[in-house]
Amino acid sequence: MSTPQQPGPPAPTHGPYGRLNPYGGGQPGSYGPPPSAPPPTEQQPQAEPPGGRKRRTTAVIAAVVAALLAVGGVTWYALAGTGERKDDKASPSGSPAPVKSSAKPSGPPAPDAAAAARYNTGRGPGDASVLWVRKNDIDVPQLGGFVFGPWVEGDVVVTAMYRTVTAHSVKDGTVKWRLTLDTEICKAPHLPSEDGKIALALGDKLHAESDDCRRLQMVDLRAGKLGWQQKVAKEDTFDFMTQYSLAMSGGTVTFGRHGFSTGYRLSDGKKLFGRWDKSECQPYAYAGGPKLVAAVSCPTSDAEKPQEEIHEVDPVTGKSRWKYRLPVGYRVDHVLSVRPLVVSATYRAQGGHGIVVLNEDGTKRSSLQGDGQYAEGCADESTHDGNLQRCQVVADDSTVYMATVAPSKDKPNEIVAFDLDSGKVVRHIPGTPGRTAWPLRMEGGSLVVRMAALLDEPGSLATVAPGATKAVELLRVPPAAGRAAGRYYASPALYVDGRYILVQSLIVGTTDDEEREKETLMAFGK
Repeated sequence: MSTPQQPGPPAPTHGPYGRLNPYGGGQPGSYGPPPSAPPPTEQQPQAEPPGGRKRRTTAVIAAVVAALLAVGGVTWYALAGTGERKDDKASPSGSPAPVKSSAKPSGPPAPDAAAAARYNTGRGPGDASVLWVRKNDIDVPQLGGFVFGPWVEGDVVVTAMYRTVTAHSVKDGTVKWRLTLDTEICKAPHLPSEDGKIALALGDKLHAESDDCRRLQMVDLRAGKLGWQQKVAKEDTFDFMTQYSLAMSGGTVTFGRHGFSTGYRLSDGKKLFGRWDKSECQPYAYAGGPKLVAAVSCPTSDAEKPQEEIHEVDPVTGKSRWKYRLPVGYRVDHVLSVRPLVVSATYRAQGGHGIVVLNEDGTKRSSLQGDGQYAEGCADESTHDGNLQRCQVVADDSTVYMATVAPSKDKPNEIVAFDLDSGKVVRHIPGTPGRTAWPLRMEGGSLVVRMAALLDEPGSLATVAPGATKAVELLRVPPAAGRAAGRYYASPALYVDGRYILVQSLIVGTTDDEEREKETLMAFGK
């Protein structure tokens, strides 16, 4: 057992929150959609009029889009807490799960060659080529369809939406395979397993509420086939869900929810673990990847002063390997990186926010120390509630990179590099006017930066060499594609095999015909 670190208590700040305005400039507010744009609520299906579906309510659509565009910026300070390590050697337990497979591939249309040709019109020296464009061909519900993923497996990029899972060729955008499910997808993990498998949460019925999304469906993303299904049984009268999430690590998929989180073996759906025995503290969400990290809630007498902990857990037994206790009042907000472990936490009652970096044994490595407003770029729309990951923050062994909020509409934001050992800022990487800079990924020791388009300004992709403070343009969106690329501002982006791929996060239209005109993916290359 390692020696726990005991840093001194923090002094909570009362600093302002901020929101990254997609049109430039920081606006005061808090995480999530603004008061004028609440998260969408479930509506009952409505009958279709002759010739097509009933037109959707414009206000509801606007609310969904506003929720997608809400990207949080926040001021924070050094965070203290306590660490403790435990070594457990327990064996797995659980019951086998039934296996079902009912989906079949379909025949979707080819990529939109006309759109690609149109966007390539007037390309100049240094402009990238639009390699392919895909339009939506899936009929989605009245409130639209959220897109889960993307997940890259070999030469395909996979997305999931409503009742479908689709693999697109990275090279030319053709659909390699598509699976159709019997009910809609409620949630999906941030990452698949190392061998290309993933488990989705499906509704028990069409148009399911949150508490009716208790079916797990395994999908083999490499083979394009469905595997087992498993019902997540209610373990108690109080086992109901308002927020829940999926995470994957070490051959295990976790179904996180308050008080009754469970883990299942990915190979066959067998239940591995559930509630912690003889413990008042219980996991409610997990982050996956190279290790399994749990956000844990402990009971307190004051709801405004929660007590939470961060644990690394064994993915087979679900037992804690070590714990790090946050200061009273703080809640785990997001896991910005699993290895190295970087966690953001909020003191919602007093407006405080902090980011702590932990060592492999759970002891504190540092707290990030910044004096500006930072945008973690986490997806807070309703379909991802409870998910600890999905943030636009990049880390390597020594440094974490985070975007700032643009100081004004006339000045670009920047990316700030923090040293993980000291928590201090070591580099500022300026952005580009008319674009918003986001760290995208590490490649060969260099940082790949997404310069997201604003309005009609073409976006670009750039790289920052180790130790450098200047981004070098790698790929530039052609001018004719600037407006189209700008519609992907708040959506995921990939850089795969020299191709820059934008993936739409939400498909919504006022009519079926409008839905089918929505572009869902764009790929750029040289």
